[in-house]
Amino acid sequence: MNKYERQYCKFIGEAIKQLRIEHTGKSCLLFAYENEIPKSTLSRVELGKNEVQIITLKKIAEAFGWSMSELFQHIESKIPKDYKIFNDDHY
Repeated sequence: MNKYERQYCKFIGEAIKQLRIEHTGKSCLLFAYENEIPKSTLSRVELGKNEVQIITLKKIAEAFGWSMSELFQHIESKIPKDYKIFNDDHY
């Protein structure tokens, strides 16, 4: 992963953590347990250390009672609007 991808993973993880706290008030451990997500997986995602897998995103969306698109909208609302994975030199 390059530095832009790592930073994006951190943004996503922070957004998921914030949403978990805001919408459920549950600890990482309890949320993970109740939604059949390994605690270590959720923790690493929230810390931005792992790229989140699609199945994990689906479980998180369902835990909030949302569709995947709703989850993505909520996550994107927490990420800086001007953030790009590629810098201008890439194009």
